Amino acid sequence: MITQKIAEAKLAKRKLFFQTLIIILLLSVLCVLLIVWASMPKTIHDSSEAESSQTLDIVDIPVVTESAQDNETLRQAYLESYAHYENTLKPELNKIELEQWDKALAERLNTTERSAIKQFGEAKYAQAKATLDTLIKHAETAITDSQDQFKTAIQDARQAFDNNQYQPAKLAISKALMLDNSSQQAIDLAERIEQLPEIASLVDQINVAKVENDLQTELTLINQLLTLTPEREALKQRAQTLQSTLDNQKFQSFIAQSYTAIENGRIDAAKTALNQARNIHPNRAEISDVNSAILQYEKNQRVQNALSNARQAETKDDWQTVKTNLEQVIKETPNNQTATDKLAMANAILSLNNKIDDYLKTPYRLSNGQLSEQARSTINQATNYRNQSPSLTTKRRELENVLTAVNRTIPVEVRSDNKTHIQVRGVGNVGVIDAKEIQLKPGQYTFEGKRPGFKSKLVEVTIPYDVSRYSLTLVCDEPI
Repeated sequence: MITQKIAEAKLAKRKLFFQTLIIILLLSVLCVLLIVWASMPKTIHDSSEAESSQTLDIVDIPVVTESAQDNETLRQAYLESYAHYENTLKPELNKIELEQWDKALAERLNTTERSAIKQFGEAKYAQAKATLDTLIKHAETAITDSQDQFKTAIQDARQAFDNNQYQPAKLAISKALMLDNSSQQAIDLAERIEQLPEIASLVDQINVAKVENDLQTELTLINQLLTLTPEREALKQRAQTLQSTLDNQKFQSFIAQSYTAIENGRIDAAKTALNQARNIHPNRAEISDVNSAILQYEKNQRVQNALSNARQAETKDDWQTVKTNLEQVIKETPNNQTATDKLAMANAILSLNNKIDDYLKTPYRLSNGQLSEQARSTINQATNYRNQSPSLTTKRRELENVLTAVNRTIPVEVRSDNKTHIQVRGVGNVGVIDAKEIQLKPGQYTFEGKRPGFKSKLVEVTIPYDVSRYSLTLVCDEPI
């Protein structure tokens, strides 16, 4: 029924345009006929007057004597009033389904209009004007009454719609469309009322979800309902409350998941849950707390890994790796005294290793008394770590052997021609000899030979520290 009303309302708009056009054409033809009729003999008017008096008995029209009126003035007044009726009142009346609303009123308006047109056609301008005035009065009353009743009907329809009462809403909107079939407000409301069965079903489901405390289902159903009835403020507020509650529940769940993942060492899972919580409430204090817990866990893991690597490196006598990892530990935990002490040991072992390596690279320097004392001090320090670093112990022993070797004398046999004078620069003279054994410490020496009439000779030799004897020959045999 409502769908039909809507269709009829749309059709009425189209019909109104054509009706107005036809009326204008009829008025033009009528004016031409009136001019022709005015030139006809009076006898015709008299006979027509008698006939019209019988027709006018149908409606309540006052009797007016035309002789007292100026015909042209009355005629013009009629035309103006009829134009007002056709252009202003008739379109408003066409919005009303008069036959359904008040059949007697519809018949009265039609009869009165025909009488006014007939009287005008008979040049009874005074009577036609009076009849037209009655028609306008009835039309205006009908329009005012219909508008008042329309307001009431549309309010009743909306109230019933808001209360999900389908039948009362349908009856009220049908009446509203009967009173104004052009109202877009009524047409739209009629379409929405047809959705009430679906709306009522959603309302029932919402109530069930609410009783069962199924917040997610209730929110989903409310959102569906709001697509049909977006103006329901109470439902909007309820949806906001539900969304806030669900968001808080999800937020707390993600926070709990993060902490559980941290406890189980699943940091990637903890970070994922934290990001999901951050998407809901990015500025909540819990976000910072969980993030701090993750950072602390990662820090602890780095420290534990570094300590583990340091322990493994220590068993392998790899003190450079020990040092690197312990420095990382102290960077993360400056107050870790165990790591600090172990790092000091690593630095000491590495330093002693470097010193011993330097001594072993240039062992002959150790024959110098001052360097020899420093080397022995290094050896004594390295002894303190004999249980921690086997490689340092090995180097220490090697240095001890080298230090002993370079500080003992080695028999050096010097041979010549018993004509060449031989000396060891910086040490002393060997003399003119055929062969002679002298005692020298391992190291580098310069032997110089001189003979009158012959070129002098220089011989550079290095006496190894790992030999028991050494010999050389020096003869000046090149004449000057």
